[in-house]
Amino acid sequence: MGHRVVLIIIGLLCWFDEQTEGGPWVFTADEKKSSIDLEVVIDLGLVKESDSESSRIKGSLIAELKPDKDPETIRITHVDLQPTKSNLQLNYSFGPFGLLGRAKISMKSINILLAPEDAGEAAELDDDGKFTQVGNIPAMSGLVNYDVNVTVLKSKGEIDLGDPEQVSDGAGVDPFDVEGQLVWNRDVPVLQFDFDIEQEVASEEFEGATVLVLAKGTFIASGEILEIKRPELLIVPKGGGGISLSWESGEHILESSSEPAFINPEIIELDKGQTEYIAKPSLDHPQRFFRLRTR
Repeated sequence: MGHRVVLIIIGLLCWFDEQTEGGPWVFTADEKKSSIDLEVVIDLGLVKESDSESSRIKGSLIAELKPDKDPETIRITHVDLQPTKSNLQLNYSFGPFGLLGRAKISMKSINILLAPEDAGEAAELDDDGKFTQVGNIPAMSGLVNYDVNVTVLKSKGEIDLGDPEQVSDGAGVDPFDVEGQLVWNRDVPVLQFDFDIEQEVASEEFEGATVLVLAKGTFIASGEILEIKRPELLIVPKGGGGISLSWESGEHILESSSEPAFINPEIIELDKGQTEYIAKPSLDHPQRFFRLRTR
């Protein structure tokens, strides 16, 4: 019985070591140094006009850093950046002196987003810390209010950039490259990169017109290690050679395996709110490893 309990504990320790290798870092934008220029182009076919407004940037990103590897690598996995201005106002005049009409656009709660599944592969850093992470597929969210009054189009309304029915499909969002530099100030990483993102907006109200949102900017930030709270698993021997596994309530996944690498783990189904699992000895499984992770 004691030998089996020791094996289970070793399995848990191996998993924790694997998860902490390298590790994610969170970079929060330096609002005094980071900026964004948002431009909206309205193309009516015969005439095309654009307007833009600049703002500082707030928000953060998460990057996987491996400074102890050769070569050193970085992979930006999460991005959530916003202009510090809550409302951006754009104005348009079509034709000489606005003879063909005018338009107004306001943009609220604009977010530049990048999800892990849409991020490019890890990039190698050169001797100066410069890198290029390619193949990133961005997304934007926010509200665009428009009032267009021209000879070929009269329309007024609101578009939600986060609504897939109101924006173009993947063909309208081009992958972009992150060209940046990562340097270390003692044990603190400092990240800087430029971005250039385009997203086409589709709406039935804009039939015959093309609306393109452009976001160009610079992100500068110092990073800190992202502390991930691990769920604690309490192991208590039970009668008959079994053990009791218990944990605090939460959204967890409990896995079991016959070997410590967990190459093909078995997921143990847990009921909602369940905080204990009793593992009984089995001749089919002379030793079992368990690990608990957050869902």
